[in-house]
Amino acid sequence: MSDTTDDDKKPPSKRQQLRAVEAVQIYTTDPSKADLAYMAREFILCTLPHSDPGDVLFWSRTNGNLTLGIQAGVNKKTGKSYGIPYGIIPRLVLVWMVTEIIRTKSRRLELGNRLADFLLKLGLDPSRGGERSDARRAREQMERLLHSIISFNASFKGKDCNGYAEENIQVAPRMVLWWSDKDPEQSALWGSWIEVSEDFYKAVMKAPHPLDIRVLRHIKDSSLGIDLYTILNREAFRAMKDDKPRFLAWKWLHEQTGNEYRRLCDFRRDALVQVEAIIAVHPGLIIKQQKPARGRKSGLVISNLSTPSIVPREAARERIQSDPNRQPPALALVPPPAPPPERFLKPATVARFRGMYPNLDPYACKAAYDGWIEGLPPERKPRYYDAAFKGFAEKWVVGKLIVSNP
Repeated sequence: MSDTTDDDKKPPSKRQQLRAVEAVQIYTTDPSKADLAYMAREFILCTLPHSDPGDVLFWSRTNGNLTLGIQAGVNKKTGKSYGIPYGIIPRLVLVWMVTEIIRTKSRRLELGNRLADFLLKLGLDPSRGGERSDARRAREQMERLLHSIISFNASFKGKDCNGYAEENIQVAPRMVLWWSDKDPEQSALWGSWIEVSEDFYKAVMKAPHPLDIRVLRHIKDSSLGIDLYTILNREAFRAMKDDKPRFLAWKWLHEQTGNEYRRLCDFRRDALVQVEAIIAVHPGLIIKQQKPARGRKSGLVISNLSTPSIVPREAARERIQSDPNRQPPALALVPPPAPPPERFLKPATVARFRGMYPNLDPYACKAAYDGWIEGLPPERKPRYYDAAFKGFAEKWVVGKLIVSNP
């Protein structure tokens, strides 16, 4: 709880209000087919750097026994390094590339007739000009990404020996890129295309993971947020499939996504901000924060009632076939059928909610509340429906991040 009084709080800015409205719309609306995007499994397990590593030819990040390495490409005309891809844009470019590969089943990807069209697909702003415009940044980061060589090294230990397996992948060995130096924001990428390597194509087709492009656009201002969304979304799928909660230690998350942070506490602070933003637009995530105790690490626990942004149909069918007497967890997290009269909120409760949270829909909160109750064991179901709703709503409106106090 914060000691700040309501009078001391600054009113939300216009941008914050628009984002709040957008978050409610995403949260309460099922994704359409056009909202489907993908990311390759390898880039979820190990992520790109958040900030510029500087003038280096090689960069790496290790997560457990898996190491992601990126070797910078060299401009054949100038002999200078393109640099290591970093930040928001190469992550979104990767999502676009993986999604296009899945959609077209082709190694050759057409980039579009206009750079503006391409940027809009990524949720970026093509209207801004200048040295740091999205168009110019996209060009620089695309060149860094497409010319790089990405390696995955998995180490393993035997009884009396150690070993490793390594795969080096050239992202795009063939490409034709057109840019307009005079008008980079309007008339570039006409006739441009790239052809990803066979190894990159196989890696994508082997284990693509579905994402909701609306969530990516909502959190696209943070590369850490993008990384955490792909990780939490994948872990929600694994928790649903195995019907077991998933635990992510802060130390592990720091190694996987944020080893640029020198102190774990700084990483955890920024990560929690992004987790709250993700939960606000990801209705399937049920997370609690586990605090350290004797024999127990601190981290995030993803409930087995969680679901990914987009539930693969084959996963839902598998659950039903394996246990025909149980409904899949996804059904417990979508708005249930019309409840009996005793499950309706009292008018005073609805009025109080609207008075406290004028920009939010009380019935959207009620749908999430009913889904939460449905997943509780009988002995934990609330006796007083409206009273428990008020406590649930306090957590739901700030992202539904539940902090456990053991």
